[in-house]
Amino acid sequence: MVNRSITWLLCPLLLWAQEPTELSKDVLSPLVVTAQGGFPEPLGKSVWSLTQLKTDDLLVSSRSMPEALTGMPSVMVQKTALGQSSPYIRGLTGYHNVLLVDGIRLNHSAMRSGPNQYWSTVELYGTNHIEALRGSYGTLYGADAVGGVVNVLSSKPSFGYGEKYSSGEFFSRLSSAERSWTVGILGEVTSGDWFVEVSHTERSFGDLEGGSDIGRQSNTGYDMRGTQARLARKISNNAHWVFGFQRAFMDDVPRTHKTIDGLSWEGLSVGEELWRQLDQDRELYYGRFEWDNAGGWANTGQVTLSLHQHGQERNRRKSSAGDLIDDRQGFELDDLGFTARFKSDEMHWGKFSYGLEFHFEGLSSFGSDFNNASMFNRSYTQGPLAADASYNRYASYLQYAYELESGWKVQPGIRYSSVHADLKEFYTKNNDFSTQSAPHSKTYEEVIGSVRVSKNLNEQLSVFGGFSQGFRPPSLYDLTSTDETSIIEEPNLNLKSEDFIQFEVGARHNAGPLSLSASYYHTWIRDMIVRSPYLDAASGKIKSVKSNGDGYIHGLELELGYEWSEAWSSTLSFSWMDGEVQQLLDDNLTGTVTIDRRNFLPVDRATTRLMPIQAHITTRYQPPTSPWVGELSILAVSKADKLSLKDETDKSRIPSGGTPAYFLFGLSGTHQFRDKLNMSVAIENISDVDYRIHGSGVNEPGRNFIFSLTKSF
Repeated sequence: MVNRSITWLLCPLLLWAQEPTELSKDVLSPLVVTAQGGFPEPLGKSVWSLTQLKTDDLLVSSRSMPEALTGMPSVMVQKTALGQSSPYIRGLTGYHNVLLVDGIRLNHSAMRSGPNQYWSTVELYGTNHIEALRGSYGTLYGADAVGGVVNVLSSKPSFGYGEKYSSGEFFSRLSSAERSWTVGILGEVTSGDWFVEVSHTERSFGDLEGGSDIGRQSNTGYDMRGTQARLARKISNNAHWVFGFQRAFMDDVPRTHKTIDGLSWEGLSVGEELWRQLDQDRELYYGRFEWDNAGGWANTGQVTLSLHQHGQERNRRKSSAGDLIDDRQGFELDDLGFTARFKSDEMHWGKFSYGLEFHFEGLSSFGSDFNNASMFNRSYTQGPLAADASYNRYASYLQYAYELESGWKVQPGIRYSSVHADLKEFYTKNNDFSTQSAPHSKTYEEVIGSVRVSKNLNEQLSVFGGFSQGFRPPSLYDLTSTDETSIIEEPNLNLKSEDFIQFEVGARHNAGPLSLSASYYHTWIRDMIVRSPYLDAASGKIKSVKSNGDGYIHGLELELGYEWSEAWSSTLSFSWMDGEVQQLLDDNLTGTVTIDRRNFLPVDRATTRLMPIQAHITTRYQPPTSPWVGELSILAVSKADKLSLKDETDKSRIPSGGTPAYFLFGLSGTHQFRDKLNMSVAIENISDVDYRIHGSGVNEPGRNFIFSLTKSF
């Protein structure tokens, strides 16, 4: 929502703006890691569309990790609640994008179709940078890597020269519109052979103050804490071990759009539930052995063993037959993972990247009701998902990079994946005790590939493009989910794997003060799992039928940077997209598709939560020797009026006709004092606009003053 500088230099362009930049001096870096499957490559020579974001530059403006991605081309950060947000990348929701922490996969089989809550459990403080890749990366990162890949990375362990060295940092942030405070502390100790780093963060958010006359949005605040620790041991100049731990806990995160506290905005309906809250507890343990400059077929390598544990509990109070009932659902998931990645030395025939991946997931799910006296009423065989299930992934991949005599760099790749799901206890109808299913097993296998090319036409201009495949097998959520969200979902064991083919072509230009990147992409969709709502006449409730549909998404991305002088620079980011996918319209009289004795009519409609046109301009003032940095940001978002069938029925979040357009100004400044003290002041939404990000359940902050201090010692 905000960035940093001041200027009148781009006044003619102000009508075309958006949010946090991707081309500023602090954003661009000479190296990226994720694009080559965990190994460095020059940013300007990549055959992929990617961005690197420095964490230190995002702590003031970003309330959560997903918000750090705001402003990237083709990225929309939807918020079901203040503490539940995830990115839509190139028109695809959270579980179509892979989330990594230090290269370790956090995606799991319990992720919802809009897994807002899971992305927010990654604590931003204590990390070094974020690498965000847009496009289908299925060859390197497997299932779900369709819209993009986001890797949140710690700093590389630094080893001293025989002497012990220690350092630390204290971080604090205050925000007026969120009534929030954040406190973080980080400590680091290094010697000749050892490296230790520990950080801890406490966050508290009060009820959110909206823009204009909206005022305070009741029951939107929550608390969160996060802890990270790493221990590294140097083996040689080119090899080391690292052991890591992360924990994030989110307490009583309210979701209000279906409750009596929901906001009646632009004609939106208010829900009947008294309250709905979510608790989450996520832990990650990992050990990794890394090396480089070994020569031969394994010149660079990473071998990682990880344990990812994720627990979630939803508490809801609703009215049922005149009686107040507490509904509690949740799951506990363990994911044991093994990943081995290797990259060959430069050989006369090129370079090879290859690896193996295994993930073994075990899940338990629970559900129960309590009456109006908080006395136990009943328990379910399952909660939101199958009560006892496993979900195992196996994969291997190979990617080859070669430069032809003509100067073209060619990068083909291939991947084999196998997914096996064992389902033991679940209902075929939503919490219907009479429909408990017999155990089921499902296996999905995929062989996918990619071919990417690039060429430097001259010292300033390069082109890139190619075809890449992505896929996503049905998850435990797709196969067995029931009434986890506001719409009752019936399990469907007959779903097919989703398949995607993406074509992309782009160009980069960098000459003197000007940098430019532009690309066009087209994604062909086959068998996407879509959820089509319908009114169940018997119960009077909105239900959702799951099916596979074909379609497409295409779009344009533009990034422009210009250095006016040593002190002044500006950036422009722009994105446009469109897309359709086949969905099932409730038409019991003329429908040609019958599901559960009801007829539906296949129709082509906009994909869910299709991103509107967005543009973003920032102008920065940063003299080379000055302790001051200032920045002005301008964000313009068009009306989101291309709606799916699901969007049209979501009357608690999306107004009739679509989400209104909005236009925002933000201003920030930072001063670095001599005693290692940094002070930042920012004003978000200067004109106090009342607005909502498309598909979100809360309105965004109105005029918001942010104050931050960082002290190093």
